Amino acid sequence: MAFVGPFTLLRRVIHRLNGVGWTRAAGNLAFTTLLGLVPLATVAFAFVAQFPIFQDFLKALENYLLRYSLPATASTLVQTYVVGLATAAANLKGVWIFFVIVTAALVVDSVETEINEIWRITRKRPIMRRVLVYTIGVTAGPALVGGAILLVRWVFALSISAVSLDKSDIATVVHVVTFLLAVAGFTLLYVIAPARPVLWRHGFISGLLAAAAFEASRAAFAWYVAHSPTYEILYGALAAVPIFMLWVFVFWMIVLAGAAVTASLAESD
Repeated sequence: MAFVGPFTLLRRVIHRLNGVGWTRAAGNLAFTTLLGLVPLATVAFAFVAQFPIFQDFLKALENYLLRYSLPATASTLVQTYVVGLATAAANLKGVWIFFVIVTAALVVDSVETEINEIWRITRKRPIMRRVLVYTIGVTAGPALVGGAILLVRWVFALSISAVSLDKSDIATVVHVVTFLLAVAGFTLLYVIAPARPVLWRHGFISGLLAAAAFEASRAAFAWYVAHSPTYEILYGALAAVPIFMLWVFVFWMIVLAGAAVTASLAESD
């Protein structure tokens, strides 16, 4: 990989983001996410209902997302309404669950489309391959990710039991492990989503930067919500709704920026 100066890389990233309309694309994905969040969760719960062995896996993913990926207020909203509605909707049968799966798959397709636009890829994957990947991704995908989180937790517990650490040291290690999981998640997204081969080193660099931006944004967002009464005054008991919507928008801005970094790095090869 040829060396790319930081200013050259930044110029390429800005050019790609401007080319797709960064805020427009993030807003589009945020809106799609809000519409598809319950169907995505519903498909995951319906899959686990058919294969109870994966129940602990999905629970691990749910706990991870609620605890480490969302501000506290938004986390409560998601746990109360999204998870509750998805659990009830998982009992749907026949053609209704098919429509839910299709809706969830369209969310995934929207993410792939926006990332491909950043890469300037006009030709999508073959339709049958997309159908297969999307179906597996929205059904078994969450449970498999939860299984990976459980495995990491098991290794972490064994490591902690082998050494004596105080609470502050354990908290630091937990934070590092959580950050590494975010790096892994972003890296996989940037390598798998584009409809073209992507070098793992490019995906890792972008995943590392995206995870750092995600952690910094989450901390800044949590501080702002805690110290600014604006949303509480304007929306009262409904304040969690706009907070969650804003956080989803910020999240997709980070994801798209990381995708632009990956594509810009690939220009040098």
